[in-house]
Amino acid sequence: MKLLRENIKGFRNIREAEFLPSTAVTVICGENGQGKTNLLESIFMLTGAKSFRHVKDRELPDKNGSGSSLIEASFFAEGRQQEIKLSIGSKGRTASLNRGSERKASELAGKFCCVVFSPEHLDLVKGTPAERRRFMDTALCQLSAGYLSVLREYTRLLQQKNALLKDARNISAAYDMLDVYDERMADAASAIIRYRTEFAASLDNDAGEAYSSVSGNREKLSVSYLNSAGDPEAEAIERMMAASRGDDIRNGYATVGPHRDDLELFLDGDPARVYGSQGQQRTAVLSLKLAEASIFRRKLGEEPVLLLDDVLSELDGGRQEFLLRRLGGSQAVITCCDPNFIERQTDADVWRMVSGTLEKIG
Repeated sequence: MKLLRENIKGFRNIREAEFLPSTAVTVICGENGQGKTNLLESIFMLTGAKSFRHVKDRELPDKNGSGSSLIEASFFAEGRQQEIKLSIGSKGRTASLNRGSERKASELAGKFCCVVFSPEHLDLVKGTPAERRRFMDTALCQLSAGYLSVLREYTRLLQQKNALLKDARNISAAYDMLDVYDERMADAASAIIRYRTEFAASLDNDAGEAYSSVSGNREKLSVSYLNSAGDPEAEAIERMMAASRGDDIRNGYATVGPHRDDLELFLDGDPARVYGSQGQQRTAVLSLKLAEASIFRRKLGEEPVLLLDDVLSELDGGRQEFLLRRLGGSQAVITCCDPNFIERQTDADVWRMVSGTLEKIG
């Protein structure tokens, strides 16, 4: 899978730009705040997912422009050149694939796929469970339109249930209504848990292998999915939801379900977030992202596009070299302030970003 061309209009601080990346490694250099991350974000938006920076769609168009963004791209996948046209405006995101009819951008899932690695991910091990759930969801929504659909359904029902729980004591029919929500949510929850459990098992294998390579087999990394309901079956989840109802009403929110689950990482059997050094934790995150790319490769039968957002400056020399060696046959777009190290390690094209203006310099 390769991005061949991208034309951007009115996205963040990029008023207008054409980007023609190398099919191997492309470096985007420039000072902080010039728009390098915005370029990577625009590429990621072609997956149909929401921004990896966790912002609302309305924040994406250039505030000094028309109030809308247009991103058009050509890419190679499934043995042929394809095209995406993505519009972002006040009514959200719409897209067309290969000049077809306009559709919801989320329907692009699985067509063009990216793996993003940013400095924020370096806190994945010691961060909150919500960050690790987001890591899983971002990958799975690209890999499976089915997962995206069931996650949206569960999220919608969860929001409605939480609103009901806040006022449950004042609503006479609240218990009957909660029974209905639990039944509908349990089916969606079961599907989410099964997807995530399979994904975590693949991470366990691939991340463990990557960690051993970079650490010289000094310790073993293992990964497992923690299901708060304790059972992936819908009937069992529904029973757990019913059993937690008293706590839910007291708290004003649902306390059982995949929105409370976690991805656990261990080093030689001990929790990495507690006992891992900063270097070990960063190696674990690096291994997770490399494992994510490996899973995409197997599931899609193609290499995903890799987006590395100024992450090399946060790694020591050994981990920098290891990451660059592991890029393999993937297309990679890497942002940085100084491209010299990457140029020495790879045969990279170099572009510069200044105040939202992009130009090729090497």
